[in-house]
Amino acid sequence: MATVTIPLPIPGGLAPDSSGSGNVPATPTMVVSSGTQTTNTPKVSYVTLLFDQSTDEHWMWQFHMPGDYVSGGTIHLVWGAAVTTGDVVWKAGIEIATASSTDLDAAIFNAADAAAASTVPGTVGQVKETTIALTMTGAGADLACVVFVGRDADAGGDTAAGDAALFAAALSYANA
Repeated sequence: MATVTIPLPIPGGLAPDSSGSGNVPATPTMVVSSGTQTTNTPKVSYVTLLFDQSTDEHWMWQFHMPGDYVSGGTIHLVWGAAVTTGDVVWKAGIEIATASSTDLDAAIFNAADAAAASTVPGTVGQVKETTIALTMTGAGADLACVVFVGRDADAGGDTAAGDAALFAAALSYANA
């Protein structure tokens, strides 16, 4: 078996619709490098998702689980912060549409899987990786999936007093 990674584009997913408790979307933000560009090149620019320090915010992606899926599911987050001290608690979850999920429009996420508190990088603009092992109940090849990522801002271990900025996300799994 090998490990396969599915990139989850930033922003590329979809924001929660704000219709329920905890359905607060992260804020997509364009960042332009403050570095001096070289001759004949553009300035480095990219989009991040900003997750607030006082409100649980989320982002979602929908995709088709590839036909070579065998087991597992780990979310990989590359992120930074607008502050240089404190910890961030990330959470994630997956909804898998199986043949018995005939009422997908009433689907819910099971309890979120959370990462341990991760210390923010010591310099604004630097990034680090945090992983979250997902509970993959009902997972299988060729199934429709919705995955969410969020900041658990009200968790006791989340102490960073500024936004957490998600730069990249991916889902990895074991294949045949």
